[in-house]
Amino acid sequence: MLNALPYVQKIMNNGASGYLLKTTGKDELRSAIKLVANGTNYICSELSLNMLSNTMSSVAARNEKVEQTGLSKREIEVLTLIAEGFTNAEIADKLFTSKRTIETHRQNILEKTGAKNTANLIKYAISHKIINIEAAE
Repeated sequence: MLNALPYVQKIMNNGASGYLLKTTGKDELRSAIKLVANGTNYICSELSLNMLSNTMSSVAARNEKVEQTGLSKREIEVLTLIAEGFTNAEIADKLFTSKRTIETHRQNILEKTGAKNTANLIKYAISHKIINIEAAE
């Protein structure tokens, strides 16, 4: 019934096999029942389109941040993970790369931003809206 993505994610994470809106048509309802009965998860087409649209908006916002800051997409990913408190080794694991590569990215980020340390780097990231402190909480 609710079409807010956080509700859908929570319900699916708690074991639901499918999610339909009450505006879903009969044909889609039949298809969803068959798919779920055969073990496939299902989210109605309207929600799927909303999720795709949100993803595309997120990518566009990330590209805009790259242009505004002069940091590469990978550097923004690393900076975001630094802000979340991950160590270089943990970031390397998450991004499937070496710790040394992350150290290089971190050094490049410091040079490009003019930051002297991690705290100064986080201040830069917040002031340039690279990270959202509300989302981090």
